[in-house]
Amino acid sequence: MCGIAGVFGTPESNMEVKKMLAALGHRGPDACGIYTAGDLSIGNTLLKITGDMPQPLTGKGALVLNGEIFNFLELAAEIGMKTDSDTELLFSLIENRVKEGSTPIDAVCSVLSKVNGDYALAYACDRELVLARDPSGIKPLFYCSGKGDEKPEIAFASEKKALAFIGRKAKPFPQGGILGFNTESGEITEKIPEGYLKIKSPEKRLYAEKEALSHLRLALEKALELRLTPTAGIAFSGGIDSTFLAALAKRIDPEISLYAVGLPDSHDIAQAESAAEAIGMKENLKVHFLSPEEIEAVVPEVIYATESTDPMTVAIGIPLYIVAKTAREDGKRVLLTGQGADELFGGYRRHEEFFEKGPEVLDREIYSDLEKISKINLERDDMVTMASSVELRVPFLDKEVIKTGLAISPELKVLKKNGYYTRKYILRKVAEGLIPPEILWKEKKAMQYGTGVQKVLDRLARDSGFSKKQGSHIEKYFIQIASEKNFEFMNE
Repeated sequence: MCGIAGVFGTPESNMEVKKMLAALGHRGPDACGIYTAGDLSIGNTLLKITGDMPQPLTGKGALVLNGEIFNFLELAAEIGMKTDSDTELLFSLIENRVKEGSTPIDAVCSVLSKVNGDYALAYACDRELVLARDPSGIKPLFYCSGKGDEKPEIAFASEKKALAFIGRKAKPFPQGGILGFNTESGEITEKIPEGYLKIKSPEKRLYAEKEALSHLRLALEKALELRLTPTAGIAFSGGIDSTFLAALAKRIDPEISLYAVGLPDSHDIAQAESAAEAIGMKENLKVHFLSPEEIEAVVPEVIYATESTDPMTVAIGIPLYIVAKTAREDGKRVLLTGQGADELFGGYRRHEEFFEKGPEVLDREIYSDLEKISKINLERDDMVTMASSVELRVPFLDKEVIKTGLAISPELKVLKKNGYYTRKYILRKVAEGLIPPEILWKEKKAMQYGTGVQKVLDRLARDSGFSKKQGSHIEKYFIQIASEKNFEFMNE
């Protein structure tokens, strides 16, 4: 939806926030705003999707929000409020709590306990700055805090590079975290609101397949419906996750566009074309054929966007970066992906190994995957899509889908029968009737291999003089590019 940034504790806070917002301009090309009170400044660069409400919103306090509150219409109806802006609704709820006597952090906690959304936000009021991030870490947030020369300081931004541009070293704000910073004492308070979703054990387990299917189907249908907009498209590889999303979306919007990328002879292009035809969406599919020259050209852009020279981060980021760019050129502002399905439903080969050690071991691994998904996957995906001002939405990480998925028995996620494993079994069963069997039960290659990107990167690294035999040749190639482009934040 946008980029947010803020600084407290320096006389230059307004100027520093302006610099950070300039670095975040790609995240919000539609508007830019700053609120300043003394040594505190918070700001926003806006990408208009839901409503048309400039930020920061101000009243007793001030709010900036990056993300979407998907159930805002339900929450607005509960208090009799008419609005087309999720940000206005969220601000109103928080302000009402503060006016009733709640501290700013308690007000934010209370409101977020009712929210189903993807967000990173900052709320400033009464000498307190509150930062919060959604439970899965779908929206990125980085921050740093410490003691200045005369008073405590804190700074935050949607991307690490923005903080690096004002000379600050940043760390990721924890997914699901809520933090209150006292602007007088520098004291930091962390809270978990009652009923708020952290990655935790479900109250009830779903062991019966029929019951699990019913609950999961309803949760997924609702999650997708909440995330569809007239400007949405789907990143489409032809695997079960994206094909299932496409088949569900077709019921709501038969014209929704599917975007696939890959080298002309790649596995993913063939798979995407086959899957789109199988679900009757051949005309919806828009294919972008990659070339080695295009891949080489975007490598620096993806390194910059992801703030990383990690080979896997960049290799996976390249296809999604180009998908988002293609979708944006086609007029889209939202891109749906199947991210989270493998983590929640046991889709990786290593999940078979954990299941072999016992269902409870697989259960623990799935929890671990979800607790790390922001750092491993979501921050990368958000940054490569928002580089083209396209908002990432991930229905499989909807609050209710996660709750349902965690409740489902691990024996229904990885099924072993006659010595063979079926990963994501329960998800495949939910998709029966929407996806033909030849697509439904087929395994899929990882994106960097399926699109052919990995082979091109291997050749580019070798052509640049880095020996594969000496190891880490692709990473050395990326580091060289980052150095040549003077990406100073890479050293932070």
